[in-house]
Amino acid sequence: MELRHLRYFRAIGREEHFGRAAIALRVAQPALTRQIRDLEAELGVELFERLPRGVRLSEAGRIFLADVEEILAQVDRAADRAKRLGSGHLGTIRVGLSEIIAAHEFISYGLLQFRESEPGVALELRSMGSMQQIAALKEGTLDAGILYDAHVDERDRDNLEHVTIGIGETMLAVPRNHHLAERDSVTMAELADEPVLWPERRAQPGYYDRLMTACLEAGGAPRVVQECTTNSILLSLAAVGMGVGFMTVSKPLPSFQNIRLVPISDLNLALHVLLVWRRRDQSAALRRFATVMAERASAPQGA
Repeated sequence: MELRHLRYFRAIGREEHFGRAAIALRVAQPALTRQIRDLEAELGVELFERLPRGVRLSEAGRIFLADVEEILAQVDRAADRAKRLGSGHLGTIRVGLSEIIAAHEFISYGLLQFRESEPGVALELRSMGSMQQIAALKEGTLDAGILYDAHVDERDRDNLEHVTIGIGETMLAVPRNHHLAERDSVTMAELADEPVLWPERRAQPGYYDRLMTACLEAGGAPRVVQECTTNSILLSLAAVGMGVGFMTVSKPLPSFQNIRLVPISDLNLALHVLLVWRRRDQSAALRRFATVMAERASAPQGA
């Protein structure tokens, strides 16, 4: 028994007429009659009562038709799912992002845009540090990561593919009652005596090194009083006056209670925000996700 036998039977069962079914199926009527006889022979039961003019479903035929309708509907659904998976319109994408990266507004809008444009693809967002994302990508437990270019080691670039989805500028986070809070910009020389809150190297070695190098090139190492594992800790400590901190942000600038972000005029440090995935991953849904996120990055602000 083949699927064409079931499709032929369904057409005749619906019409209860071989001639009309043959026209609908674009099959010669003698061939259609022969296929149904073969099906009846295989089942060992007559599916139709032959009448002087046309046919009528037998009792067995009516029951068989109900089952065939269900079988063919399931086949059609399975075929549709396969097509949608193959074209990237169905599936699940496991995406990693850190607290620092999630603060960029364009990322949230990009995720929303993809979710609205591809409702059949589920985004499974996982909060994890950049180094954890790289490890998870290598292990295959993560499909994509969103992180700064500083975290991608040269040794990993042959195995990872990426697209730039944004750029972050490093600014100074200061308490609103700080003497630098109302300035349009500051220089690194003005921060020489300031207590500085600094990222912890163990959690973000690439970012730590890039930031330290930029500070040294701009005039000197900062006076670090506390290393922070997350931006929320840095902001909490800065808000109570424990120090000033470096934060990488993008426009429109985020708003924080009791904190103001001030540009650093001579700190030459811009970090690219990357969407990263395994080079060998050929998932169509993942490729569509990368396209949407890249297009969102190039869209005018506020679009």
